[in-house]
Amino acid sequence: MIEILERPATTVIGLAIRTQPMSPDIPALWPKFVARIPEIQGQTEPKVTYGVMWQDDSMDVLNYLAGVAVGAGTAIPKGMSSMSLPPGHYAVFKYPLSGLAKGFGEIYNRLLPASDYVPIRAPSFERYDETFHPANPGSLVQIGIPVRPRGK
Repeated sequence: MIEILERPATTVIGLAIRTQPMSPDIPALWPKFVARIPEIQGQTEPKVTYGVMWQDDSMDVLNYLAGVAVGAGTAIPKGMSSMSLPPGHYAVFKYPLSGLAKGFGEIYNRLLPASDYVPIRAPSFERYDETFHPANPGSLVQIGIPVRPRGK
């Protein structure tokens, strides 16, 4: 059974790149971002970070933002970007850091197709909570995929 959460809109500020899915550019972005976290005021979830993913009309390019959740109207530091996760229903899954690639494949190829939900075109996210540590490949990461009920 898939866990469905209703989430409010969430604004995330951080460093963004345009790349390919599962690119080494993504893990390489994180140390650069972590070094700049103190520059971001108005954080709403202390010690929690997000990886926000979305695709433009070109499905070959993945936009990825490593960031933190902030309150409305928070200033964006120079060289950073802002992205809003829309409010709505998200299918959520937990995978160890070392299994993220496998997890995304399982979600899109097996779990969602077998569920009562279909993904919608909106940003998805990885949520790294306060227990997460990048040196521990077993650290759990929450993956959130925006969905709607099948047939609606």
